[in-house]
Amino acid sequence: MNRKDFSLLNCTMSGMLAFVLSVPVHEFIHFLTDIIYDHEVIWFSAVAVLSSDDYDFMALSPFHRAMAAGGSASVINALVAILLFFVIIKIQMGPGLRVFLIQYYAMQMCLGFGYFMVNGLFGAFGDWGNVFELFPDSTVAIMRIVLGILGSTGIVFTMFALNYMSYYFIKHVDDRKERFHVALGLHLLPFIASSVFAVIVDMNSILMREGYFDANPFFSIAVRFMFIPLFWGFMFTWVMVKHPKESRFRYKLPSEPRYVLWGVTIILLLVDLFVLAPGIRIS
Repeated sequence: MNRKDFSLLNCTMSGMLAFVLSVPVHEFIHFLTDIIYDHEVIWFSAVAVLSSDDYDFMALSPFHRAMAAGGSASVINALVAILLFFVIIKIQMGPGLRVFLIQYYAMQMCLGFGYFMVNGLFGAFGDWGNVFELFPDSTVAIMRIVLGILGSTGIVFTMFALNYMSYYFIKHVDDRKERFHVALGLHLLPFIASSVFAVIVDMNSILMREGYFDANPFFSIAVRFMFIPLFWGFMFTWVMVKHPKESRFRYKLPSEPRYVLWGVTIILLLVDLFVLAPGIRIS
């Protein structure tokens, strides 16, 4: 009797769980940072924390100024990702947990090193963009070079790391169809699903309601660039990087229906979209 294979759905839902436990938590780190530095928070949402404008950042030391103004969350994301990398490659665990941790690792790397890269190369918006406004131009130039190099290195490393981790689930390394199936579930489908969902969340968020970025959806789409390692992780595993000579196979992708995973993920996604995205007024 042939059983239905739910591995792609399981991987997609696992990736969405990793996403919904990453981006809102990134904003929650900003929220906690504001509390630590006694900076009044007005709104908390899944995509931003809006705080009062009358805070004296210049009274803080340069390090604390950078953390308080927006740098803390991406630094924490990067540190968590580094820890997860060693957990994944060193510790034994079941296939479902390993799938989730690989995807959670990817999200943390993208939020951490992705912000370093984007703000370092382009300046512009977001976490470190806010930090740059509080430092002299000469200091900002140095910060952008360091962040750009660090971020780009981290993002490229993530692409190869995801390719490496794919082979925990690939038994026949020279089987192109098997590589495609694993990489599709582990990396590409979560990338597509989380990107579409993120744009929907942004359109329903307090930022768009308040007129930030002229309520332009193309800004939200552009931000997905930070998560591009998931796409290249798929491409590297499928066709672009030579497969390893020896198999690292440990287990198949979970193919049985994971109803608890699906239910928890759907509930958290709905909370993210309809509760956290519109924002919670704090003061």
